[in-house]
Amino acid sequence: MIYKLSRIVVKFGGSSIRNSFEDALELVQKFWEKKSEVVVVLSALKGVTDLLLELAERKSPELLEEFTNIHLATAEKFGVNIDIEEELKELRFVLKNERAFPSKKAYTDHVFSFGERLSVKLFSSTLNERGIESAPIDAFYLVETNGNFGNAEVNLEKTKNNLWMLEELLKAGKVPVVTGFLGKFNSLRTTLGRGGSDYTASVLGRLLNARAVLIMSDVKGIYTANPRIVKNVRIIPFISYDEALIASKLGLKALHERAIEPVKNRVPLIFGRTNKWRLGTLVSNFTLKIPLITYKIIGEKAKIGVIGASCSVPYPVVEQKEEYTCFMVGKAELEDVLNEVHEVIFGESSSSSNNSELWAGI
Repeated sequence: MIYKLSRIVVKFGGSSIRNSFEDALELVQKFWEKKSEVVVVLSALKGVTDLLLELAERKSPELLEEFTNIHLATAEKFGVNIDIEEELKELRFVLKNERAFPSKKAYTDHVFSFGERLSVKLFSSTLNERGIESAPIDAFYLVETNGNFGNAEVNLEKTKNNLWMLEELLKAGKVPVVTGFLGKFNSLRTTLGRGGSDYTASVLGRLLNARAVLIMSDVKGIYTANPRIVKNVRIIPFISYDEALIASKLGLKALHERAIEPVKNRVPLIFGRTNKWRLGTLVSNFTLKIPLITYKIIGEKAKIGVIGASCSVPYPVVEQKEEYTCFMVGKAELEDVLNEVHEVIFGESSSSSNNSELWAGI
């Protein structure tokens, strides 16, 4: 595979855009000033997708006002003027005409789309204000999917035919800012499932022959377990595509489960924290074989997966393969069991990766 050495796809999560907006802008500016071709993929601002879900159900004027104020306040904070009346007019129309959609999920997906659409408008406008030529791109015109509303799968061949518009912008030295999470099926809006902006970024990275895809969020990378729940977790500096794919399917929160397949053996994924640009994990064909613990909530139960390590536990094993073992516990036990299993596998020590090693590869 021949990469265009200066082409990078950078995805920012909702927390990054809402809490580390300045750092995100400066990272894009850094690549642009080095003459890299940069494609930005954005999630909605943190909390906005949940707000839109509630708005789709209740159709409340107060919620619509809250949605509006979040974006106007963010624009004001960074000194940029954006006109969002066109989007708000469309949103009001959609809320009043739910019955015009073929299904509840199709209607909800259209309502969801306004989060990413305003996010990219805000980010692109700010780049332009700072002298970086940019254009907001609605993935509705790029990403072709199947009709599984709420969890659609991307059609790579059809999507590839739409990427000429990104190529034209990149050739002109501009920065396309693309809505993550969104797609199109038969002229209707679709979404790719929660965390779907990762999937969008990996699809674009594959089809644009990018050198790397950066997945930037509010955590440094992929850890041995959820750092918000488990003590003394370790960062995993290097992990293979196969390990990351298994982990994502077993509940890894850092990565959408469909994000690996498009880039596997083609484009490396690099995970990092937007704040102060800290890179932590490289997903490629190289691995340090560090074990990883994941979980999924299933009703009142939790399914825990242990990947890359043998682990004898006093809980019912529900799935076992050479690469991993899964067992079930009560949801109320989850935190204690995760900490217990992690301590058994790793003990109390912790380690960190060399951030400069990952930057050197970009």
